Amino acid sequence: MGTSIRQTFLVVMGLGGLIIGNAGCSADVSVEKTVSKEDVAKQISSKVNDQSGQAPESVSCPGDLKASVGATLNCTMTANGQNDNVNVTVTKVNGDDVDFDMVETIPKDDVAKQISDQLTQQVGHKPDSVTCPDNLKATVGATLRCQLTDGTTKLGVTATVTGVQGGNVKYDIKVDDQPQSQ
Repeated sequence: MGTSIRQTFLVVMGLGGLIIGNAGCSADVSVEKTVSKEDVAKQISSKVNDQSGQAPESVSCPGDLKASVGATLNCTMTANGQNDNVNVTVTKVNGDDVDFDMVETIPKDDVAKQISDQLTQQVGHKPDSVTCPDNLKATVGATLRCQLTDGTTKLGVTATVTGVQGGNVKYDIKVDDQPQSQ
């Protein structure tokens, strides 16, 4: 569901020094360009709809989005009483315009639980733990590398999205053949 959005960002300025007296001192000014978390949430609310065409009831983002290509922000939206995650990634910055894509994501803890449950069913033994570093983007072909720990053995696990239809995301998991070196 990658939707490109053109958004004007706010310029946040921080003064890197202080001018004292009249002696011709100078100061360094640091400028960090961002899109406010409120503006990102408004864009998600206006662009993301459920299957019936309804906008989410609420959207919240943990912070502002840095205006640099590749910067990401994970927001939460509530639709039909259910929380979903949305990843926002900056794709282009041109002067005061910032383009970013939005895609729903599966929370990393949900991916880790699904991996653990599936492996338990397949081998009859639950691993000690499965951890994933980030949310899995709900885009066909997206991958996420996780780590499985069973006793002293650590294995890499790759989750790969194979299908997205409506709110359903299907993904395959593959456990590495060899343990990770300690």
